[in-house]
Amino acid sequence: MRNCRANRGLSYQGFALLLLVVLGVTSSVPADAAPERSRVGLVLGGGGARGTAHVGVLQLLEELRIPVDCVAGTSMGAIIGGLYAAGMTPKEMDQTLQRIDWPAVFNDGPPRADLPFRTKQEQRVLLTTNGIGIKNGQVQLPQGLLQGQNLQLLLEELALPAANVHDFDKLTISYRAVATNLATGTPVVLKSGDLSRAMRASMSIPSILVPITIDGKLLVDGGVSNNVPVDVARELCHPDVIIAVDVGAPLAPASELTSVLSITSQLTSILTVRNVQQQLKTLGHRDILITPDLKDISSIAFHRSPEAVQIGYAAAETQRSALSQLSVSPDAYQAYLAARPSLPNAYNPVISFIRIKNSTRLSDQVIADQLHVKPGDRIDPQQLSRNLNVIYGMGDFQQVSYLLTEEDGKTGLIVEAVERHIGKDTLNFGLFLGANAKTDSMFNLSVAYTMAQLNSLGGQWRNFVQIGENVKLETDFYQPLNTAQEYYINPYLSYQQYNLDIQNNSSPESTRFRVRQAQMGIEGGRNLEHWGRLSLGLHYTTGSNDLQFGQPSSSEGNFNDSGYSIGWAADTLDSLNFPTSGYFANLYYYSTLKDLGADQNFQALSLNASKPYTWGKSTLIPRLRLAGTLSGDPGPQNLFLLGGFLNLSGYQMGQISGQYIALGQLIYMHRLDEASAAFTIPLYAGGSLEVGGAWNNLDEVTFNSLIPAGSLFLGADTPLGPLYLGAGLADDSNASLYLLLGRLF
Repeated sequence: MRNCRANRGLSYQGFALLLLVVLGVTSSVPADAAPERSRVGLVLGGGGARGTAHVGVLQLLEELRIPVDCVAGTSMGAIIGGLYAAGMTPKEMDQTLQRIDWPAVFNDGPPRADLPFRTKQEQRVLLTTNGIGIKNGQVQLPQGLLQGQNLQLLLEELALPAANVHDFDKLTISYRAVATNLATGTPVVLKSGDLSRAMRASMSIPSILVPITIDGKLLVDGGVSNNVPVDVARELCHPDVIIAVDVGAPLAPASELTSVLSITSQLTSILTVRNVQQQLKTLGHRDILITPDLKDISSIAFHRSPEAVQIGYAAAETQRSALSQLSVSPDAYQAYLAARPSLPNAYNPVISFIRIKNSTRLSDQVIADQLHVKPGDRIDPQQLSRNLNVIYGMGDFQQVSYLLTEEDGKTGLIVEAVERHIGKDTLNFGLFLGANAKTDSMFNLSVAYTMAQLNSLGGQWRNFVQIGENVKLETDFYQPLNTAQEYYINPYLSYQQYNLDIQNNSSPESTRFRVRQAQMGIEGGRNLEHWGRLSLGLHYTTGSNDLQFGQPSSSEGNFNDSGYSIGWAADTLDSLNFPTSGYFANLYYYSTLKDLGADQNFQALSLNASKPYTWGKSTLIPRLRLAGTLSGDPGPQNLFLLGGFLNLSGYQMGQISGQYIALGQLIYMHRLDEASAAFTIPLYAGGSLEVGGAWNNLDEVTFNSLIPAGSLFLGADTPLGPLYLGAGLADDSNASLYLLLGRLF
């Protein structure tokens, strides 16, 4: 009995003490205090364009006032997560996705208007691919279809507020990006460094985008090894609840595995699906999995991002009940936001110093002169990206990017220009195929071997060979004369052979010559920024006109056309294949002089001009061509030619010739596929109205002598060049069908 009373006494004392403690604690806590919230880790999976659905999920999380303690992402999930961790709101992300020009992002280099004028000239003969490298005497293929230059610049611009944050734990939300070590196949968790490069590395889609090297590791898309990195988020912030968003595409059924491409894609998807399943199995009963039903939105359908955002929001809505358990009061949410590290909404510092990190043979000053930024300037991210792209467009770099750094309280701009992985020397190819219903055909295959960066100013030695109906051999050395690349000289040697058909007005039979011409010359001039060029050329030209068939002519035999030329050209067309903006003009004066060895004094002048006008998917292109002899008697090699598709359609190529020609056209094109889509082959339908003629005397030029013509065509902008299937009609009597692969503009 004594022990029981003793124990009961202790119980009374313990209860009294407990009551005092509880009352004391309660008195020190505000009456409206909220219970301690659950820690939340956000996991955003990869899926290319499907990953833009993450933005819709984030929108609902913010509406529900759900604090996020850390975010881990892969591929597109790493980009959305990285921007969110850098302070960009879901609303800002949605607006950004809608304004992005996706075809431009997934294309390397600047718009064509910003390319060097020499490159624009090369494009009229050669394909605009990256080319094949020749490095250490061996063929070197590119590491991917795209270098990712424009994607990197976009990410640098979007992540600019976090430019000075190199520890990802010090972003507004702790963040990790997941990439894959290409050498080992293991996941690499990126937790520090430059945020834009980390996001870019996580989205280095194998074979599409070249890998990124960080800390000596060659990194590709994290989806290969860990596409929904739940384990990374758990280690990062030890959350009570994981919110995981899986946007990966499901495996295709057997009925759709009908090609090499579909089977290869399926094999890659199998790897991704397996690592996703392993991660999702670790989710607990409190964790929340969101799987947006993206249906037919593919991983490359970035133009459908507004639709994907809505689907992401709807998918999160299905989990509203579970998500609401993580919601906090408005005051608590504001306190959470205020406690996060702050980053500027807009970061436009004044640049105090500039450094060039240049691994090429080019002078640093060449790069600096194209940068158009000097100490004391306030950074303009969009203009800086354009200028860096102009530098990249010079063709000597794997990538041109920038970093901002703080030293002694001053902001510096570091421009990094990386030499091409494939080396300085490249092989590029060109192709032209033509055929019509009258059994005429043409085939030309060309290849150019260019040795670049021969000196600090960027000298190039190019050797060009074309075989087929038209044969051409040329070697030239292009040498800029100053670091701004304004002035140049261009000595060259060339030899060519081509057929020349001349229609005789007095006979239905045409005369064909085989023209053989050798030329040695030098051209010099000034590049007018990137839009134009003034040139002066001096040349020694000899050749022969060999009659193939037709009436004998006094023009047979050897000729000497040595003389000089003066040219002015402007070219800002966005495309040579199917232009929709910009303009083109070329005014060219040509003279032969007896004093230089020519057979006679001869002068000619020509003008070509075009200007596309576009609204929506429709484009109208007025074109004008005028040419004439100013003095002298031209040989067959100096006559001006008309005929062929979009050149008095209906007639054969070169069927109409004379000392004077005139041609006016209106070409209409309509884009058949989605113009805002990336990774597509653009398709067009169109037609032309044309009028022109050729004359040997100005007295013959009359309104009645003009030839009306027109065409209808379908076109595709293929990787091998523009492909046209067309029909032309001229003069109510000359008609032809065309199949052409090669540039016409």
